[in-house]
Amino acid sequence: MIKTKIAFIGSRGIPPKYGGAETFVYEISERLKKYFDLYISCESDHFGLDELDGIKRVHIWAKHTPTITIPVIYDIIATLYLLRKVRDVKILYYVAPDGAIAAVLARFARRKTIVNTDGIEWKRLLIRMKFAPLYLKPLYVLATSALFISEFLACKVPDVTIADSITIKKYLERRWRPKKVEYIAYGVRRLPEINEERQLEVLKRFRLERHGYYLTIGRIVAENNIHVEIEAFKKVKPESKLVIVGPIDPRDPYVKHLLRVMRRDSKVMFIGGIYDLETLYALRANCRAYIHPYTVGGTNPSLLEQLQFDRPIIAYDTPFHREILGEKGFYFTTVNELIKILEAIELEVNTINYSENLVIFSWNFIVKKYNRIFKTILDKFSIS
Repeated sequence: MIKTKIAFIGSRGIPPKYGGAETFVYEISERLKKYFDLYISCESDHFGLDELDGIKRVHIWAKHTPTITIPVIYDIIATLYLLRKVRDVKILYYVAPDGAIAAVLARFARRKTIVNTDGIEWKRLLIRMKFAPLYLKPLYVLATSALFISEFLACKVPDVTIADSITIKKYLERRWRPKKVEYIAYGVRRLPEINEERQLEVLKRFRLERHGYYLTIGRIVAENNIHVEIEAFKKVKPESKLVIVGPIDPRDPYVKHLLRVMRRDSKVMFIGGIYDLETLYALRANCRAYIHPYTVGGTNPSLLEQLQFDRPIIAYDTPFHREILGEKGFYFTTVNELIKILEAIELEVNTINYSENLVIFSWNFIVKKYNRIFKTILDKFSIS
């Protein structure tokens, strides 16, 4: 049986080694590959095609700077390269709103398109601009404008617009009135459980003790508010450590700001990007509390992943996070509010059961939704 070809464009590639978009593409493609012939664009140092675990990877050349990147360029390149190399691909799925510009090209080529708006992406650059050098600020303004236009196009160009949270769906309907918008959240990546002895070995490697540290896992970018938790942590001065997991570039203006805020505080630890799932399990399972200070976005995979554990979750107060955590979350919007939460959690080790929250983020449920959408689009494709 010949499988229908579907491409995912706009993540940095698989296996995931950057952020939520990459995790989403990997997790969904692993589940959809038995139904479809999947192609994933991968930002690389060369052009070419190869295969990983039954999924085709479309490599495009890409270069990232420590200041700002414009992914729309890579989306356009990936679209053109893919259409040239894989001429019978039926659906192109863009994982971020800036892909809507490239989706225009796909529509001209008579392909069906889907765009996931992710969060309110144009707000990200407005936040990052505060930490950028003066000479780069005009470029940030230009890129922000491009993302704002992309958000509009993401609601008008594709056959289906995907919102990963109910709040984002309502926002898009109110502001842009999309042709067709569907709410589909991300799913929870299940981490492989390891025994207590192995967990302690992981903690020993990082010189950590069980419940002796707070944890954040994510990208080290301004809109994720890493500076806020560092500032709060330094003022509380708890016995616990603050462990931040994520790729770090010391040339980045925001990272430079964080290093100035830290001032060599030995209790604040940047341990880089970690992609070994057993190591992530040990770190997530044994933290005193998990801090999720993100301000922009919808359903974040890193936050969902923490729901597997019974550690308290402290989140920046947004509708997106309340959708996920409900009344079981600890919420803050200022450094002082975070300080009060940290002081309370320092007094005793709490456990919170988030298992009920996991149900609606099941990958099986999400895959069924995508299969339904793809089938509807393909039926229309055959008619047209």
